[in-house]
Amino acid sequence: MPVYSNDISTLKKIAVVPARASVRGGKMYTVGNLLFQVEQDSGIHVLNYANPSNPQILGFIKSLLCREISVQNGFIYTNNLSDLVVIDAGNWANVHEAGRVAGVFPDLVNPFPEKPGPNVKVYFECPDSKKGAVVGWTKQIISNPKCWR
Repeated sequence: MPVYSNDISTLKKIAVVPARASVRGGKMYTVGNLLFQVEQDSGIHVLNYANPSNPQILGFIKSLLCREISVQNGFIYTNNLSDLVVIDAGNWANVHEAGRVAGVFPDLVNPFPEKPGPNVKVYFECPDSKKGAVVGWTKQIISNPKCWR
């Protein structure tokens, strides 16, 4: 079953929060002594590895539904929900959203539940954009599901 949220202003808020454990780690990107790792669907881990034997975890940049990143000249380019966002990370004490283009990735607004394996079908309640943005999934028994993948 999809979990919805209608609090779009909170969902679109880009913020630096304390470091957290990686649960669904994704691609990594390095620039200088910084390593950025996507945490699928929730944000970006940031580490300083100037001393490779003792890397420092700087924090976590929240960006809901984050899937990919690119970094250039202190700016992080990623997605937040269906929007393309530019995050100014040139000064770690003042990381902030520098720009946003709405609706660039419309397919990311209502993501589908993860499949447990390549040959396994997953049945689920079809996402309904009228109920809000899908921010997660819960396992429940549902009768007569209309969607699968």
